Amino acid sequence: MQNIQHLFFDLDHTLWDFEKNSEETLRQLFIKYNIGNGRVLVEDFLLAYKKVNNELWHLYNVNKVTKEDIRLKRFPSAYSIVGLSPSDCPEGIGDEYLEICPHKPHLIEGSIELLEYLKGKYRMHILSNGFDKTQAIKLQTTGLDKYFDVIVTSESCGYKKPSKEIFEFALKQAGASIEHSIMIGDNPLTDIQGAKDYGLKTIYYGKDESIGDYNVQNLFDIKQIL
Repeated sequence: MQNIQHLFFDLDHTLWDFEKNSEETLRQLFIKYNIGNGRVLVEDFLLAYKKVNNELWHLYNVNKVTKEDIRLKRFPSAYSIVGLSPSDCPEGIGDEYLEICPHKPHLIEGSIELLEYLKGKYRMHILSNGFDKTQAIKLQTTGLDKYFDVIVTSESCGYKKPSKEIFEFALKQAGASIEHSIMIGDNPLTDIQGAKDYGLKTIYYGKDESIGDYNVQNLFDIKQIL
């Protein structure tokens, strides 16, 4: 690892605690709109939304749905799963979710400690399949923005991980080379396999089987690698 100079981090689920921030937002909206009028448990609604959201994001990552599809479909689909009519879904709730959630402050445990440790040793960048405005708010709200030199999203690039084009674009923006760079992320397909196919070294953060060049189950362990 002595030749590594540039670290490319995924954001959601890797540094920014998507699950916790999303759940807080959904609970807030569930109460505000009295979803189901007492006929639906909030936990069931959370599970339904998570299922739909994960499916839509997977389809987005493989170019089968658009950003607009995600925004428009996930709440009505969650309503349907819990036995409610999609037509009862409040108009604009999807936009309201997107206004609230990115301002939530929760980070994956160890994020700040790791970035403080790495600061000054490497140039660090964000490489995300998220959207420009949303990811910028997350970085600013949490104070993560001060750690990163280049922010690349699929929206700004025009390509999504795992396509080689977004990795090529990110390295060019950062002035980095493949042999001097490493990708750190939680998604086996978009972060790890995509980076490996492009020729990058990888650190996989997650609980699946070992799939990266290095594999950790908590962010603190990255200190033993870098």
